[in-house]
Amino acid sequence: MLEQSDLKNYLTMEEDDLLTQDLSTMIIIIGSYLFSGGSIDDVDDIVLDRMADLIGNHLDGLTENTSIH
Repeated sequence: MLEQSDLKNYLTMEEDDLLTQDLSTMIIIIGSYLFSGGSIDDVDDIVLDRMADLIGNHLDGLTENTSIH
């Protein structure tokens, strides 16, 4: 996972760099971008698709009764 001092501005990251990150890192990077005033509309669809895939992979194997906090 990236440390706070290692975060890059989302707009200056190469798309390939972002697409190779794990889910936690993508949440930090995109969340930081949005928190700083960026718009979700400015996030590339391919990045959101990759994040959705990572979330799906993370949730695979959970039962219907699993509680997520």
